[in-house]
Amino acid sequence: MKPRSPTLRTLARRLDLSVATVSEALRDHARVAPATRLRVQRAARSVGYEVNPLLGAALSAVRRGRHRDYRGTLALIDADEDNRALYLPFHREIAAGAAERARELGFQTELFWLGPAEPALSMKRMPGVLHARGIAGAVLLPFHSTHDLSEFDFSRLAAVQMDHCLIQPQLHTILPDHYLSMLHALEQLTQRGYRRIGLCMARRKDARIKRKWSAAFQSFFNENSRLHSIPPLIESQITRAGFITWYRQHRPDVIVGHQQIMVDWLAELGVRIPADAAFFNLNVTERTAPCAGLDLTPRRLGAAAIETVVAMLHRQERGVPKFPQTVTLEATWVDGPTLRSR
Repeated sequence: MKPRSPTLRTLARRLDLSVATVSEALRDHARVAPATRLRVQRAARSVGYEVNPLLGAALSAVRRGRHRDYRGTLALIDADEDNRALYLPFHREIAAGAAERARELGFQTELFWLGPAEPALSMKRMPGVLHARGIAGAVLLPFHSTHDLSEFDFSRLAAVQMDHCLIQPQLHTILPDHYLSMLHALEQLTQRGYRRIGLCMARRKDARIKRKWSAAFQSFFNENSRLHSIPPLIESQITRAGFITWYRQHRPDVIVGHQQIMVDWLAELGVRIPADAAFFNLNVTERTAPCAGLDLTPRRLGAAAIETVVAMLHRQERGVPKFPQTVTLEATWVDGPTLRSR
């Protein structure tokens, strides 16, 4: 017969302490003396006691009079860039999809900023804050640039990353299928009659997703020798001067990229969109005007991230996974005025 798992009450009897004191000690509450906290935590480890964060958060919610179906709070973590909290449209859509799916599963979400200066929290401080709040699950939004979070303590957290936004450690990842989405977009563009397709993007956009955009682009033209291959313009920063030089040299009939300002640069040269050249946006969520492009379905991505975190919580999985897994979702095609009609 399998022995019964230790409970909070049996642990309290063993230590001759109240249940409330043991509970607060396991949560590192300041009301409990440091020596007592250490004694309780060591005893809990010795008997194999594990805190159930879902139950603890639910009981806290009941005490605060929240909705009876509440199961806990999940963190959405974004990173400030150059001490600026830039909440991008793509991130807002991911957060909206995550919040909606979390509500369906009995959770709520809360946004936290990761950074060196307040109101953001440092990577050393944030894990303690989340633990003190009873937050055991987190989704790392697709940071503007890759970050090294090797000093972030994930041991008490069920966490996933969006895109490949971390250098270290490697977590479960939720992201668009950039490679397959690019291949299918190029196939449809050639079916529309485009033969001189040019890729133009900032290097960090490609590097953050392990160069899947450019790899798919090169692979497509390696397999379709009948099409004219134009050297991609991939620079640390796409400037007006660099773009115009590239355009005049290669004369693409459709430009694939992220920066819609290229349409304005072409208009200044007298290039008519889409009659003379077309534009296809690789992320229509961040478009600045109506255009054709790929919908990376950020709300579905946010929902998938929440589903992954909740499943990890139910399986009692915490920390950095031994075998990180990746979930990818293919983007959908969006028609628009920057392409010729069918």
